Amino acid sequence: MPSEPPSTFRATIRASPLKTILKALRANVDEARFKIDESGIRVRAVDPANVAMDDLTLNTSAFESYDATPGVLGLDLDRFADPVNLAKKDDLVQFSLDRETRKLVVFVDGIEFRMACLDPATIRAEPTLPELELPASATLDRDVLQQGVKAADLVADHVGFRMDADEEVLRIEAEGDTDTVDFQLDEEKLDQATFAEASSLFSLDYMKKIVRTIPKGASVTVDFGSEFPIMLSYDLDDDAGSMTRMLAPRIET
Repeated sequence: MPSEPPSTFRATIRASPLKTILKALRANVDEARFKIDESGIRVRAVDPANVAMDDLTLNTSAFESYDATPGVLGLDLDRFADPVNLAKKDDLVQFSLDRETRKLVVFVDGIEFRMACLDPATIRAEPTLPELELPASATLDRDVLQQGVKAADLVADHVGFRMDADEEVLRIEAEGDTDTVDFQLDEEKLDQATFAEASSLFSLDYMKKIVRTIPKGASVTVDFGSEFPIMLSYDLDDDAGSMTRMLAPRIET
């Protein structure tokens, strides 16, 4: 794909899904490369500490209208979100690229906002999504996942994900100086599971930011191993696309 801006980029999308996507991306990064082509938009970004990564695929079906040629845009996510947040959830947000000025034109409810794009070369390099063999997998409701993360946050600053293959249980655990949390999820509480022995520990600061920016009611597939990154994947509404959130583990010594 070319590293230059697309020669053509015009799109219209409802504010609600766009706000949801930007909220998720802004949880860990301030700026990102948007890879654009005829089939949609792809964003892959990692936070400055190399702890969390987001991988977004946004199909053309997410848009009310979409016309684009291949290219890359560098965007400041906070500045992009500013005009979008002026819109009501059912408002249409229109954007297009002014090739002469290299500005993204965002049109919301009668307001035109012209935003300078960033040079993609100045943005943190897009990470390669590692090919990991993660033996443990469970699919559950986002609200159940958040319940476990909130419980862990009551006692500690790290959260453990552990799967017991014999008991066929997923555990979300935390251990503080004096208190512990053990949230057990069996097959009745999981939509789907591949049970395998696995255990990893993760920063709660990062995990909280990720989970609270997953849309309510989303079905989340959690894949993890022992001292490997965890992958949290979910589809966007109306076959609009998908998102994978990856978080590196805390390695216990």
